[in-house]
Amino acid sequence: MKTGRVGFFLLFIFFILCSSPSKLAVAEEDEKNSFPEYVFIISVDGLSYEGFASTSCNNIKHLASEGFMDEKSLALKIETVEAAQASLLTGCLPEEHKFITSHDKVEVESLFDVIKKQKKTVLVVDGSGGKLRTFAHSEEEYFMLDSMKSDNEVMAEAIKLFKERKPFFTFIYLNDCLENLLSLDEKEYYKSVKSFDQALSSFIAELRNEDIYYRSLIVVASPRSSSTSNFTPLIIHTPGCVESVRISGTTVLDIVPTVCKLTGLKTPYNAVGIPVYESLNIKKEERLYILEAQIKDLKAERIRLWTRLFDLQDELNRAYNRINSIKEEKQNIFNFAGEREKIIYDLQNRIKYERILGLSIFLLMLAGYWIEYKVLKKRFLLFK
Repeated sequence: MKTGRVGFFLLFIFFILCSSPSKLAVAEEDEKNSFPEYVFIISVDGLSYEGFASTSCNNIKHLASEGFMDEKSLALKIETVEAAQASLLTGCLPEEHKFITSHDKVEVESLFDVIKKQKKTVLVVDGSGGKLRTFAHSEEEYFMLDSMKSDNEVMAEAIKLFKERKPFFTFIYLNDCLENLLSLDEKEYYKSVKSFDQALSSFIAELRNEDIYYRSLIVVASPRSSSTSNFTPLIIHTPGCVESVRISGTTVLDIVPTVCKLTGLKTPYNAVGIPVYESLNIKKEERLYILEAQIKDLKAERIRLWTRLFDLQDELNRAYNRINSIKEEKQNIFNFAGEREKIIYDLQNRIKYERILGLSIFLLMLAGYWIEYKVLKKRFLLFK
């Protein structure tokens, strides 16, 4: 009887051990299937919070209702298109990626590099006229459009290329908001925001027709704001996220870490942002793990910020030293100039005295010659 119970117990243990790996494999497969199949990042250069809030953007808000949105995501103060888009795609500041103009090279790892390491396909639809060519690893991955093309035309071309190639990651750059901002025409700027909203509607409709809308990660963002507040809307739609969530406290640098978190990719090495954990649909038993991961990211960010502060202090001290050196050099120059003026003044006086002395000697010699002439004339002249 005891032997039968022991055998039954061992059989039960064996069954548990055999079934556990399969359950683990199923869980891993479910997690893998929760990742989006396609990724779209739409960079609307010059879009601001004020422009978004002052315009009827029903399609952007609809996209946000099925995902999450930060109406006041902090943008960057960057002068060039290249530097702003590089910060969006690398998750780090221009001082680190060094891509300031189209003639420069990106010196850090970007989202494109991470995706290419996974042997996934990418597509860059560049509406700037060629400023972002460096991000594409080959000409097949890059499609350039004239900067005068409207956002609607760029979006239409992007969806056409996507249907043909079906890349995993598609990056679309739009510049109507920026161009109208530079024209200083407020009405045209708001019209460009509305035009983008309509173009987004057509884009979403095409994704629905392809039956991939709910299997895609769609990011609408702007690395630069056109207002003094430096706020810009950030909208992310993806499977597996909490819907209709309004978040706050994000920055443009958080986009790449968040995209990597939502797609299961490794975050680029130099990215300084952190994932938007509030957007993740987390089970109760996973919250502790996520909180620990968030604390770890915040600690790493804290160390990075302190390191950056120390670097800035070193740069400030070096700047002070340079300023003091310049002041000393300036004072030395002034002192040298004063000494030079004194020397010049002494030399001028010396020359003047020498000229007076020379003239006196000349006059004295002339007087001697005249006296000698008179004496000799009187002595040797026979006839008067």
